This record gives sequence, structure tokens and C-alpha cells, in this order.
Amino acid sequence: MKYPGVTGLLVVVVVVALALSLSCGSNKSNPTQPDDTGKMTFLWLSTQGNKIIDEENAVRVLRGVNRSGLEYDKSGAGVSEEEIMFICSQWKAQIIRLPFNQDWILRDPAYLAFFEKVIGWINQNGAYALLDLQWRNTTDKIPPIPDEEAVTMWRMLAEKYKNNPGILYDIHNEAHDTSWQLWRARASQIIEAIQAVHPRALIFVSGLDWAYDLRGWGDNPLPYNNIVYSSHPYPFKGEPWAWDKYFGGVAAQYPVFIGEFGGGSADLSWGASLLSYMDGKNLGWTAWSWSNEPYLTQGDRRTATEFGQLVHNALLRHAGQQPAGTLTVTQIKVNYIDRDRATITWNSNNESDSKVRYGVTAAYTDSLHASALLKSHTIKLAELAPGTLYHFQVLSVDKYGAQAVSADSTFATLP
Repeated sequence: MKYPGVTGLLVVVVVVALALSLSCGSNKSNPTQPDDTGKMTFLWLSTQGNKIIDEENAVRVLRGVNRSGLEYDKSGAGVSEEEIMFICSQWKAQIIRLPFNQDWILRDPAYLAFFEKVIGWINQNGAYALLDLQWRNTTDKIPPIPDEEAVTMWRMLAEKYKNNPGILYDIHNEAHDTSWQLWRARASQIIEAIQAVHPRALIFVSGLDWAYDLRGWGDNPLPYNNIVYSSHPYPFKGEPWAWDKYFGGVAAQYPVFIGEFGGGSADLSWGASLLSYMDGKNLGWTAWSWSNEPYLTQGDRRTATEFGQLVHNALLRHAGQQPAGTLTVTQIKVNYIDRDRATITWNSNNESDSKVRYGVTAAYTDSLHASALLKSHTIKLAELAPGTLYHFQVLSVDKYGAQAVSADSTFATLP
């Protein structure tokens, strides 16, 4: 059936893929690729301005997950080579943050050997390993700042991995209940210990308030090369309006990474907003956690939770792949066209929000949005100009972040 003034209603599904995003595998544009023997090789990463770049001066935005467990369980709570392969090949993680236990690194040779094995699995599958000092020990767990033994430990690890560009260093999980002065002094000791033996190390430094608040680093950055500031936003930390204040503003000047974020089924809208915010600022991230609350996976450590599906879809999109269960929009119609108004309707295969972008050209100067998640969508446009040809497209995003966008279409208001 034809509708007057409506043309070109071809529906397309848009999969957003950043040109410089990475994915596990042998894509030559990635900073990891297999050599002639099949072994994965890595490009060194460093900082330039507020970006992370590789040794070929390409900007790199790393995205992945936390694989926790080794901080409280010497077996890593069941971590395996097959699981790491799954995270890289099926979830397209470009980086895996690996929390660990300082006391066991220093005093348990068997633990250290297994830790090294897990790092090897990560690198063999083409992902960077971000070593995260998560717990001091099973009693103190996360102290306000690391103790002096941490300085020795980090120098030891930097010496061990100084020739491996696939290893990155997150020197303390979450600074808290301390001052910027004290944290700055200890962070400087650790950084200097690492750089004394490994000048090329890319070093991640958390903010205060359990890593969330980076303002102190923005006001007074650390005077070292290759420093990335790490924030941990969670739903209980504050609404999206606060992100600019606590870490987004710092990202305009200095490299910022989101080392942890996560949530449950009730936090999908929050998570989608954060993912969009991070994309807008080109922030890399590692979602929490593959194996701990709030979970990305269910008990089988393979099937995604609802929040995990949100993260999984984001990783697939950035790897240039179409997420499973792709959202589509169909039956786009323009109804009730008058001199100054029109109603646009469409259907989607899954519940999703509703947005129409419109204007007198395909540049679209205006938009209307409804946040309710529905399968039948209606947007009413008003205050249009009489006798004018309008271009428009419809957009819908579901709770997992899957997005569908129609092709450009037109309608004409009555004279």
C-alpha cells in the first residue's frame, strides 16, 4: 500500500564499529596479530595527549572484561584456557583485566606460576592483560592505598614482563578513605619502581572514592610518561550528570580508562547510557565481572546475564560484528499529514525506544525521542512548515543496546 509523500522506506540495521577499535584475531589493523609461527605479537602502547596510541601512532581504544577470582582463590575460581579463549573469540575482548592477590604473588611460588599461565592464555588469544592489584591479602583485601611491599612487588613484575608489550599495569584497584597527598606519594613510588626497570610500561592509576573520582589527577597530574587514570563508575555512585564532573572532564585532557563498571537487570538503562557516554569520549573499558557480582555471565560462565548481554553486544559492535538477536524496524508509515504536523509509526521485533530525526535535508536538524520500550512506535511531529518536503529516519535501541536505524525517507506537509 502506498502512502502519499513517503519514499525510500528501506530499512537498514546499523552496527556501529569504530575504525580504530580492536578485536581478538589476526586483523592487520589490530595491535595484536600472529607471527609466522602463529604466536600472537603485540604493539607497544603509550600515551599522547589524552589518548592511548600504539607504536605506529594509531589511537587505540581497548575494551574488554574483568576476569576476577585470583584475588581470593588460588585456582582463579575455575579460570581455564578454554574460558579465556571463549572471552576473546566469542566476546571479542581486546583486553582482560586480571585482579590478583599481592601476598600470594610474593610468597606462593605455585600461585605465581599459575598467575603467569593465565597471563599467557590471555596474550596467546590476542588480548592485552591488565594486571590489577585487587587485594593485599585475604584479610585486608583492598587497603586505602598499597603498602610498601607493593612497591617491591610491582618492580618484580615489571622486571619479569619488561619485554612483553602485551602486559599493562593497574597499580591499585581502588584508592579510598585517604588523601590525594598520601595516594600521590605511594603511587609515585610504585610508578618510579616500575619505570626504573621498564620505562615503556603503560601504567593505570585509580582515583579516590573507590577509584571513581579522578578530579585530583585532573587538577594535579602525575609527572610521568605513559600514565592512564582509571575510574570505576557504578549505578550507586551517581547519576549520569555526574560523570563529567568525576572523570569525563579529566578525559578531555588526560588518558582515562574505565577499569570497572557493572550492574544487574535493573541497571540496563544506566549501562546503555554509560556505554554511549564512553563511546562519545573514546574511553576504553573493562566491565565487571565475568565471574563475580555484579555478574556478566550466569553460573555456566558462558551464558550472558542481562547486563552481560549489554556488554557483549557492545564488544561485538566495536569488533565490527552484528550482535545476536539483531533489532530491526519495519512498517514505517507517515500518517495524519497536515499543514504543520505529521505522525510517524513503525514496528520493531523487540521492545525498544522510539526516536525520529527530521529536517528539510538529510542532515536532520531536529529530533523527538520517547524512552518507553515498545514494539509499536508512534512519534508525533508538530510545528512543521506548510508545503515543505521533510526528510526523516526512525531509530530504536533495545535494552541491550542493539540499535536499528531506517534509511532516509521523505514526506511533504500540506500547503
